[in-house]
Amino acid sequence: MAAGLRITGIVLLGTTNSRGAHSATFAACAAEIKAGLTSDDGLCGARFPSSTVSVVEVAGPTIHDTSAALCDWLDQNPASELLVTCGSGAFSLSVGAVCAALETHHPVRIFHIDAPTEPHTLNQPADPDSHLKSWLLRHRFWDALSDVDPAGAPLWQILAARQAADPGLMKHLSAGQPEWSGSAGTWATVQAAVSERFGRGEAADYGLLRAWYGEQLRRFFEVEQEKLAPHVRNEIERLIDTLRTRAEDGGGMSAYIRQISRSIDEDLDSACVRMIRDSALAKLYTEAATHRAHLKPEQLHPGPLPPTLLSAIERWENGDRANRLIADTGQTAWPVVGSGDVLALVGVGLDREGVEVEDRHTTEVILTELWKRRERFLRRGMARIRLLASPESLNRARRIAREITMTYAGVDVRVVEGVQGGVDHVRDTVIDALRAEAQPTGRTGSGSLRDVDEIVLFLNPGPPLTNYGMIAAGVAWSLTAACPLSMMELTRIGSSTQVRGGRPVLARLGADRMLAQLAVSAVKHLDLRTARRLLERGSAQLHSVLPALESLEANLYGACPRIPRGPDEFALARQRLLLIAHVHGDQPDLAAYLAVTALRPALFSWSGWEEIREPRPAIDKLSLWANRSAHGHGLDRRWRAPRRRGGGGDVYELLLQAVRELKGPSKTDTELIMKYKSVTKALEFIFQEGG
Repeated sequence: MAAGLRITGIVLLGTTNSRGAHSATFAACAAEIKAGLTSDDGLCGARFPSSTVSVVEVAGPTIHDTSAALCDWLDQNPASELLVTCGSGAFSLSVGAVCAALETHHPVRIFHIDAPTEPHTLNQPADPDSHLKSWLLRHRFWDALSDVDPAGAPLWQILAARQAADPGLMKHLSAGQPEWSGSAGTWATVQAAVSERFGRGEAADYGLLRAWYGEQLRRFFEVEQEKLAPHVRNEIERLIDTLRTRAEDGGGMSAYIRQISRSIDEDLDSACVRMIRDSALAKLYTEAATHRAHLKPEQLHPGPLPPTLLSAIERWENGDRANRLIADTGQTAWPVVGSGDVLALVGVGLDREGVEVEDRHTTEVILTELWKRRERFLRRGMARIRLLASPESLNRARRIAREITMTYAGVDVRVVEGVQGGVDHVRDTVIDALRAEAQPTGRTGSGSLRDVDEIVLFLNPGPPLTNYGMIAAGVAWSLTAACPLSMMELTRIGSSTQVRGGRPVLARLGADRMLAQLAVSAVKHLDLRTARRLLERGSAQLHSVLPALESLEANLYGACPRIPRGPDEFALARQRLLLIAHVHGDQPDLAAYLAVTALRPALFSWSGWEEIREPRPAIDKLSLWANRSAHGHGLDRRWRAPRRRGGGGDVYELLLQAVRELKGPSKTDTELIMKYKSVTKALEFIFQEGG
């Protein structure tokens, strides 16, 4: 107040938890302060009307409890701006108040009580669009990249065709470009598509994995068959033949691959044998072979890929010419399945006697959290810790770093020195240190912190402006690295250190907008599982779109809901076919494959599907078209007899004919298209609002 700030209202945050020997809670103390501020005499030289001073009771001194309590209050009492103090009371209450401001879309400034005329902000970057290209590049949304980067569009369109496993389109787009010679065949595009897309876990991706598995095993066998022991060679040859002629529903493949794996006890270094004995890969393949993998409940995070699949992707990445072509545009690609690394930023407080045991416990807690998060990624990378030290805490930070290095293998820990001063100085010091480390190369193994898959901020009791500066640095670096950012709170309960939090509320400071645009791109591919994962990384604003997105996904790929007056199988099938025609009508192979996948086996059993096909020429042609696509059996059955009934033509028209064959059209047939447009519109609004 003495600083002359214009304040129209005051909210006092007070905790209601027990204070040990103290009889009064901080909430009771806050009520006393309110009484003073609203009394005739006032307090600190100022008096406020009773209606402008509020006490918000907080269950405990944590970020989550504070944010939840203040969010509820702000929903009922919106303000034009919030000023949040720090430097007095629990820092977690200050950060919780900032999080509440972000969640409720309030502008917020932070000031230290010793310097109230120097407020700090955690605003979005001045030009958030400058990061959009990087996010699209990292997540490999090539066609969306061509929209925002017209100068590079010829390259991005080729990469989009390759990722879609569309060799015909890729060949057309790359005509006359010798650098793409030999890259537009079916096998080359399947390799690229599996490498770039399988982590998304979409229906089309499981189709690609089925195709890739059989062809990769056959190619390994061609190279190695003369060196293999006779019985190993015979077993593998039988398996390859079985893969070519397997039942359409994949029945029995899991047991057969396990049987072959158990029977092989020689040539264990053979690429063929390693592939067959990779139980995680065999499990993925057999799930894909049932055509039901995309219908199963999926984990929020995909987890590490099978070892032999990861090795194949790394070989492909090392030979991928796109890396150099991307560099020619002035940008650097990211490793195709990420680095698997998790970066932790941790502030180090002042040294004191007997703190070594506490530091060891804190280290264990932090590493346990990082290792848990590492299991979410497509590869297991490294835990990377950066200890932020002021001149006064430097010796303690160096001691912690030495002990981590001596105790734990595979942990990269370094000290960032000179972390002091205000929010802006701390932010710039940390960013400069991160940027000065190894530079990205576009491939796995660069060691660059730009390639980390997640950043986690561990807030420690300490100078509040240092913690806020670390938050600002984390926000800025997460936008640069195009990766999620989480904030955790380190607390002491008795003699033990615990970690709390992890909500992505800081996504409101820029990442929400990037995630919304990526999710728009995913929805426009009907990659709805991918879109869900993207939204789940964001703040509550993105989470608000999840119910509509989940409904769209269930209606496109799930079983027919058994509800009164709900659609029957034919009605839902028509809706699905029309949505696929609307979205992918210009991508014939993918449209045909998705059309069949959306209908069988979710709506129609395998035997029922044959009954549906037989009297309906358009549906029969779609089924044959899907079979011949790269996602179907374009690789493993290319030598078999041609289709029963022609094909070709316009897939869009074929989809419309299929709708008519299923007793359409009717007035409800466009309901799924309307849901699709509604979800897209909601995401585009979030993107535009953040600009």
